[in-house]
Amino acid sequence: MRKDHPRLSLSSFAREADIPFWRLRDARQQEIQRVRRGKRKEERQERIREMALRHPTCGYRSLHALLRQDCKKTGECCPGRHEVRLTLVALELSPPVPKRMRRQVAGVVPAVLWPAGRKVQIDATRFALEDGVSWAYVVLDVETRAVLNIHVVRSLSASSAVTALRGGIDELKKLGIQQPLVVMSDGGSDFTSHEFNAACSEVGIWVRAKVSQQGGMGILERVNRTLKYEFIFREEPQKKAELSALCAQFRTWYNTVRPHSVLGYSYPWVKLLEVAESLKAA
Repeated sequence: MRKDHPRLSLSSFAREADIPFWRLRDARQQEIQRVRRGKRKEERQERIREMALRHPTCGYRSLHALLRQDCKKTGECCPGRHEVRLTLVALELSPPVPKRMRRQVAGVVPAVLWPAGRKVQIDATRFALEDGVSWAYVVLDVETRAVLNIHVVRSLSASSAVTALRGGIDELKKLGIQQPLVVMSDGGSDFTSHEFNAACSEVGIWVRAKVSQQGGMGILERVNRTLKYEFIFREEPQKKAELSALCAQFRTWYNTVRPHSVLGYSYPWVKLLEVAESLKAA
């Protein structure tokens, strides 16, 4: 309608159309600003497109840093990081996200398929101390229920699991027990690592077991509960060194002082010594 009367001023046109003058004035100014914003946006998008084509492997953060360097040299306004990301998505110039390959982990082995050998279980239990979180790797001989080793560390890792396992195996070797071992654990990343599996292959085989299985990890879980509720939590250690000392005391107490119902109320270390003597006699 305004185009049909180009010679009329804006105020005259407002009177003829019975529209407030300020509304027409603001609409015209907003339209001019909208066109300017559109042009600036197109210029920024073109700049982002050129930079993305120049650096095809860069993500939006790296491109934003490059654009900011260029804008500092020219004194122009740099597009924001969010605008760079949205522009790359709109122009389909975002670099492809690398496909994460999930490492294949062995499944839980049924109890009837467990290989022959001396079963040794390993697991880690968490303790929140005053000086930070600590973990205790517990290694258990399943047949005699003897705690072979307790290794206290700051964080879980494959190397710590290997160190704990080898410490327990050394205790068996000191007694002359050289049987092939079936190392049982849960599916933690420290136990499913190549480093831990290689250490298990040196002495036998590794098997992943569940707590709910008969003869599975529930045996060691009960030892962990005993360690926590009958020993550590009563003493309330606050430092990692204190926890390590208490774990050493617990190992002695559990193996030689506390009778075990599964063993006919005998002591785990006594049973382990009997096994060692029988193997020597054989």
